[in-house]
Amino acid sequence: MTESSDQTPRPPEPAFQSLGMPLPFDAQVSYRFGVPLIYVEGELDYESVDELREVIDEELSSDQSVLLLEFSRLAYMDSRGLSLLFSTLERLRGTGWLGVVNPKPNVRKLAEMTGLADRDGFLFIEDLESVPAAIGERSKEP
Repeated sequence: MTESSDQTPRPPEPAFQSLGMPLPFDAQVSYRFGVPLIYVEGELDYESVDELREVIDEELSSDQSVLLLEFSRLAYMDSRGLSLLFSTLERLRGTGWLGVVNPKPNVRKLAEMTGLADRDGFLFIEDLESVPAAIGERSKEP
């Protein structure tokens, strides 16, 4: 895990993807919108899920009520990654919500097919520009 500053631009897409190689996993935390925003890159599977779980645990240990995961560079997610999203949402139940920003079609479909997308406290956010509005709307809810 690496931590990024609020205004740090993301590096260009890695060459691994164009070579057909698995993308290395990485998770970077930013507080750009006043809440934890975890940029997730690579493949979220049995080999990497514990690494992301540690990052999430660290962020939720400070009583955060909002957690955002930016998935534009998430190439693949298996059932263990999906299970992590369900358990994270359960931890936030009644106190906050989980947002997935920039979901790729495969991640969106998986979340919809399994019912994750329909759970209270879960929100897809189309892009980073839409994050402030989503945070504002959710803060108005009872």
